[in-house]
Amino acid sequence: MQKLILSAMIMLMVFAQAKAAEEEAEARPSSAYVSLGDPMVLNLSGSRRLTFLQLSADVLVSDSDAEETIKTHVPAIRHSLIMLLSEQKAGDIKSPTRREEIRLQATSQVQALIADLSGSEAVSEILFSSILVQ
Repeated sequence: MQKLILSAMIMLMVFAQAKAAEEEAEARPSSAYVSLGDPMVLNLSGSRRLTFLQLSADVLVSDSDAEETIKTHVPAIRHSLIMLLSEQKAGDIKSPTRREEIRLQATSQVQALIADLSGSEAVSEILFSSILVQ
């Protein structure tokens, strides 16, 4: 009889832990990445010779509603990034430290843009997935 009670208690504890883990997984927001499409190509300033930047970027969003918001506003996001990046000097883009500062600035700018356009805080981060300076 004691073994039966003991095994029933163990089963209840295992079930409770499984249920708690399931609820925790459901409570966590599911992040997603949204591509901004084809690479952006633009001119950089601050050099005697013509310098080009080719950049691919993605947006980290917190949920599927945010994903739809970003997909709706991809042209505005791309424009915002192109305007920000075209103001940069070629040497700044080549520096890893300065490149991270620019990425953080781009994140803030796009967050503000999406807040203005949709009233939501859909953007978690802007990530540069490829950068080519030539």
